[in-house]
Amino acid sequence: MRERSLMTGQMAKRARAGAALLLALAIAAGCDVGDKLLKAKNPAAIDEGSLNDPKLVDVLVNSAIGELQQAYADPFIWRGSMLTDEQVTGINWEQTARINQRILPYGDGDADVMYRELQRFRAVADSGSELIRGLVKDPSTDIRLAKDLAYAGYAYILMGEALCGANISRGGQLGTQVYTPDELTEMAIPKLQEALTIALATSDPEGPRVANLARVGLARANLQLGKMDEVKKYAAQVPADFVWWVAYSNNSEREQNPMYGQTHGTNKTLGVHPHFLLYGAFGTQGQTNQTDPRIQYTPNWSTGHNQLTKLYVPYASLPYSTYNGQTQANGGKPAEIQLDTDIKLASGLEAQHDYAEADGPTAATLAFVNARRAYGNQPPVDLSGDALMAELREQRGRDLYMGGFRLGDIRRWKKLNNVDLFPTGPHVNATWGDYGTATCFPIPLQEYNGNPDLPNPNK
Repeated sequence: MRERSLMTGQMAKRARAGAALLLALAIAAGCDVGDKLLKAKNPAAIDEGSLNDPKLVDVLVNSAIGELQQAYADPFIWRGSMLTDEQVTGINWEQTARINQRILPYGDGDADVMYRELQRFRAVADSGSELIRGLVKDPSTDIRLAKDLAYAGYAYILMGEALCGANISRGGQLGTQVYTPDELTEMAIPKLQEALTIALATSDPEGPRVANLARVGLARANLQLGKMDEVKKYAAQVPADFVWWVAYSNNSEREQNPMYGQTHGTNKTLGVHPHFLLYGAFGTQGQTNQTDPRIQYTPNWSTGHNQLTKLYVPYASLPYSTYNGQTQANGGKPAEIQLDTDIKLASGLEAQHDYAEADGPTAATLAFVNARRAYGNQPPVDLSGDALMAELREQRGRDLYMGGFRLGDIRRWKKLNNVDLFPTGPHVNATWGDYGTATCFPIPLQEYNGNPDLPNPNK
């Protein structure tokens, strides 16, 4: 069963209007916008007073789902993975291309895209949960509140993994304190814990699934913070076959998966980084003997949007709903990413990886690593200590490839394990020179311009 963010007709219009109004309520009172903006009329918007109507609870939840849908594939996955060893980009837009070079000035527009979309998701989910709490009969057992709280928790997780830091507006006041990635991640935990408590208390049939969504989020957040006992506590309770999807659809252009456009047509932009290529080499044609189903890509490179970068275009990897497990080495035809391809937000497999990383180089971790290697048609290994954990990191990269984890993962490994997997040296596109040193998305110039009391370390 997939948690759908798909809405049609009036429901879609009401959800979008509800999201817009939630944002306005969350930030407008603290902005220097004047009375004229506050009095402006928008015929498509929901009147503020109507948010007291309990009938709008579902719209509020769908608003959070819709904002996650907008933020997840792009910018969180597509732009986020540009900083990592998952992809090389063939984009022709200079500011976007610089991300793949690990050059990310705070005045570049793409910093604004990442920051803006994640903040929209956070603001809508945060505001929605407070409104829902006052609209439902029993907040302690209402599954809709549990869902919205879970999404709010994930918003803070994604911000902690992608951003260098962020300010948070609350109570209609612009935030002037910059929170670190760890502080943002810490903010996710009470929201996910409350979501779990409600999901366990409800009689709603969705309760067990929402509980597992919260558990995976709690494991993910605590892993980022290095709280390994907490990781194991929550991850151990997640069924291996659990999956929660970010859903996409052909219902409207807004609901389509933008990763389709990055992997199709003459303007495609996405290629597999040499780290995950069969030969570990950039430019070798005819790579047909690809045996690992988790990372399959076009055997020959081609150029795309900038007509410059050589791209081995990936097929749908394990986190994508169209993934079919076929390999070219066996004469199979791996599936492509489509406009309505869903992407996993959370899964039992992710929880297993979290548990193994928290458990360290144990016999159980070795067994798990070899199980994942077997899935990837790789022979077993007999490793221990640091070598075993390095192989666990490699298997995690393959299992979660282009699923929205790599940036958070390699930032965590650099912080906690002193293992730096960020790409360095000459860029694979030789005309771009050497990689820079960026590891996260900064607070953008637009935020400082709109919030003059926010301390700007760039000046």
